[in-house]
Amino acid sequence: MALTVDPTTSPKNTAAVTIPSRQPAYLTELNPADNSKFIQVRVYRKWTAVKIPGFTPVSFSCILLDKKGSAIQANADLKEKQRFEHDLQLNNVYKIQGFGFEKADSWGKTLDNDFTLCFGKYTQVEQLTDNDFPYHYFNFAAFNELNTRLEKKNPILTDYIGYVHNVEKVKEYGGATTTRVKVRNIGIRNLKYNKTNTTGAHLQVQTQRLTGWELERNRNRVPLGTLLQIDPKTQQRVLFTQEAMIAQIDTNHHWYYQKCDECGGKLTYGYLHGQCHQYGTKPNPENSYCFRIVITDGTGNALLSCFTPQTDGLIKDVNALLQEVENKDPATIPAAVLALQNTKHVFQFQFATPSAKGPPTFILKKIMGNPPAILPASSTGPSSPLTVPTTVNTDEGYTPPPTTPTVTQDTPIDAPTVTVPPPDPSAKKELFPASTNEECDPISKKQKKE
Repeated sequence: MALTVDPTTSPKNTAAVTIPSRQPAYLTELNPADNSKFIQVRVYRKWTAVKIPGFTPVSFSCILLDKKGSAIQANADLKEKQRFEHDLQLNNVYKIQGFGFEKADSWGKTLDNDFTLCFGKYTQVEQLTDNDFPYHYFNFAAFNELNTRLEKKNPILTDYIGYVHNVEKVKEYGGATTTRVKVRNIGIRNLKYNKTNTTGAHLQVQTQRLTGWELERNRNRVPLGTLLQIDPKTQQRVLFTQEAMIAQIDTNHHWYYQKCDECGGKLTYGYLHGQCHQYGTKPNPENSYCFRIVITDGTGNALLSCFTPQTDGLIKDVNALLQEVENKDPATIPAAVLALQNTKHVFQFQFATPSAKGPPTFILKKIMGNPPAILPASSTGPSSPLTVPTTVNTDEGYTPPPTTPTVTQDTPIDAPTVTVPPPDPSAKKELFPASTNEECDPISKKQKKE
């Protein structure tokens, strides 16, 4: 006898019925902790955001206007660009639902809003025939307000009514080793451009992973003082190793964060990734370390960002630590993290994405050694006064870098590659072979057979 179930009384359908329908909202009424609203807006502007100075595309962006004349910026990952380029046409009006929220970033902000919308795979777009929407958005500034707006760290889209008294010819700036940029100087405000031609020395590095543990933990041993003086763009994705001491924990930075279980992006407290989950489902965010440390090897002090799971071998699992601490505020550094100060390790790391200002910073890739050994505070002193650079991104706008392949670390074509000499023969060799889980490249396997 077949078992029949009334679909109207099944638990699954009962849960579906209880999900409330989305309600309309003006842009000023949106709440980052509530994804139960939909908006009706006109597409005012759209563009592809790029990363300077390489002009690398990073996301799709647009500005939306509602009937009250309010504006908001919306962003989507680059993989969704083709879809939204097609679905969102300039000057057309749409009903949009299934979006998320994120805190307005520090570099791509165009409007004076605290947050931007996020579009993703669960975002639904429906074109409307209603045409009672404004076609333009303005944010006017008086002449005496221009300097104040331009001198802000993150200037916003600004409108000014005035006159143009001089337009210069297009000029090209940049040297042979830097990105060349074309600029036209318009005589509204005096601007001074300086032609720069900066060159940096290239390191001779080994880019292939080595098979032996002892060889790998000594690959590309470069003093921190040397790394801090080269151009990070010439050595992106190259792995370096160095034995150094953790001299300081950056207490001005959060020690952990929650990331979206769907896209892996950082979740700002109270903000929802409605674009990543079906409406009515419960997200399951994951915890990850994100603390920063200052390391020193006697030649320089470097800022190193540490994320999960690269922290394995340095500190216990982040979820285990969260169960132990009473105060789970990300801004309150627990004793277990502070205890890492004055401990010595062999770090494997790479350059972080270069910033416009300040010294280079680094990202931890692996701990290459035995359990940490506690060092007396007076045994090894820093090479210079310990100060945490203030030019790096704050945690509010900082997102951990995307995962990159670890089988090979490619360098730019203009960066020469040589093999680093083997370690001192007098050093103690590893008596056990590398783990089967250790990644190796085809070239290394071939060398092993020969």
